[in-house]
Amino acid sequence: MRAIAAGLTDIGRERNHNEDRFILLPEFNVFVVADGMGGHQSGEVASRMAASTIASYFRAQPPPNGEVGDRLKLAVCDANAKIFARADDSRAHRGMGTTVVAAAYNPTDCSMHVVHAGDSRAYHLRDSNIKQLTRDHSLLSDALLERPELTESDLAYLPKNVITRALGIAPTVDVDATSISVEIGDVFLLCSDGLHGLVEDDDILRIVHETPVLTDACAKLVEAANKNGGKDNITAVLVRIEEEAQPWSRRSPGARRSSLPSAPQSNPDGEAHPAQETNGVSKPEE
Repeated sequence: MRAIAAGLTDIGRERNHNEDRFILLPEFNVFVVADGMGGHQSGEVASRMAASTIASYFRAQPPPNGEVGDRLKLAVCDANAKIFARADDSRAHRGMGTTVVAAAYNPTDCSMHVVHAGDSRAYHLRDSNIKQLTRDHSLLSDALLERPELTESDLAYLPKNVITRALGIAPTVDVDATSISVEIGDVFLLCSDGLHGLVEDDDILRIVHETPVLTDACAKLVEAANKNGGKDNITAVLVRIEEEAQPWSRRSPGARRSSLPSAPQSNPDGEAHPAQETNGVSKPEE
């Protein structure tokens, strides 16, 4: 089986600049979304550093002998260290940070590995089901984890824009990691809160099912978020697991090449364009 991917980022309707970033590294089956935060456009710096550092890590390392998920986690932690060092060394960028959600497909054992920090999410779509693979590292989510009996009225007093983990806000970062076995036809969505905060899970599932071309599906997801207000930057990366394409010489005479797009190539720096310890970090108000 192989993974193909597409991604799109959009400024949305209320922001002056885009602090989201995504990367597609098809040569390593690695895909990343980052949502930066910080004044004076520092959020853009942080998310760009996350993207470029993860890309550089995979390109600099020899083929892995160990676990793909461990390698992905090391790359994300390396990005955290570099962003924190940059912020600590620059008054202009002090306090900057970025969320991250990263996925790596291992064709050897047909598994997908996901690492994240913050409130950017990963979803798994299979048949008529959609499942959130990540838990938001936010004040709201943490409160529910510790006290599941809290009601909506209790949670209404908590700020919605405070995240409790991110890259760059401390020398080290505690990331969550998970892995699942994949099947042909599985789709994975990596996205910033500008998408999942405005588009319901059922609508995400419907759009992806109705739109087989991944680039078009990304565009429709972004369009849906903008139609629902576009209050933040919006980023979507879709990864689909397909049967490994056979060499042309082995196909039957009547076979046609797939009309599905191959994974878009990343820029040379690994980024794709279009489109100290703390209890929490405030993101811009929505």
